[in-house]
Amino acid sequence: MTLLIAAVVLLVTIGGVHLLPLRRAAPATATAVWLSALALRALVVLLLSIIVAVAMPSTELVAAASRWCWHLVLPLLPSHLPVDGHRVGHAALALPGLGVLSAAVATAVGLTRATRLVRTALRRASLGSGPAGTVLVGGAEVTLAAAGVVRPQVVVSAGALISLDDDELAAGLDHERGHIARRHRYVRLLAEFCFALGRLVPMARRALQEVELHLERDADRWALARRHDPVVLASAIRKAAGARHLLTPGFAALSGGDGLALRLGELLEAGERAGQKGSLRKVAFAAAAATAGAAMAAVATTAFVMVPAVLASEVLWGSGPLSSGLLCPP
Repeated sequence: MTLLIAAVVLLVTIGGVHLLPLRRAAPATATAVWLSALALRALVVLLLSIIVAVAMPSTELVAAASRWCWHLVLPLLPSHLPVDGHRVGHAALALPGLGVLSAAVATAVGLTRATRLVRTALRRASLGSGPAGTVLVGGAEVTLAAAGVVRPQVVVSAGALISLDDDELAAGLDHERGHIARRHRYVRLLAEFCFALGRLVPMARRALQEVELHLERDADRWALARRHDPVVLASAIRKAAGARHLLTPGFAALSGGDGLALRLGELLEAGERAGQKGSLRKVAFAAAAATAGAAMAAVATTAFVMVPAVLASEVLWGSGPLSSGLLCPP
């Protein structure tokens, strides 16, 4: 019952984030809340795998399902097989945990390969140095991006130099410098990792998209703080919309992903929402605190309930209900 309450608290917290008006909150705060929602999804999957591996063996259902052996199921077998329901049951209950571990390793390897792909693609496409210390690449599309993880660089295409005027180019370059200065690449890597682990929890993709959106909004704010005209930055973003680019955490393009209309509207109406910032920030901070509290409560509750059960019944050492079933005769 206690574990059920902890699971309900986690799910309610995750669902509650989707009801908050975070698209009008400060970008950094909204990013923190949505990233917490992704982390909670990963935590839910991790806790469920632990519950299956540790708590389930002590239940009567698993014990009843494990009271068999090959010699009794197939009596015509000429020899005794050293595999019974007890061992098969434990192996089956360990599969979810192994699946989570495999997903974590595969995601880490995939993200590492993706960062190498960005570095290799940039080296091959580079035509030399661009304006203001950027890397110039070919192509008629309007491409401005922050590329790389360890040593990020601002990339500008030949098409951008032709299509953007000086003010638009300067605003777009500062937007990309904002991604680098604010270390958004690490936030993207963490978000992708949490998404890979918690993607089975509903609306995980939506949470990942919201993280991407608010990182773009944060870079917009960083550029505007350099005294660029919001209309000019909006014009540069509109011209860059539709350009094809790498879809990896180590490549942040000016056009961003979903939410382009929201970003353009926010830039064109800059300053009109200033009066709402304070109250929305308080709501977002409260949501972030509730998310962190729910995560800690779930971990503490799970540890409080499961650890004593394991120590008392010694389920992992074979003296629990599984070992009291119908064993194979010698």
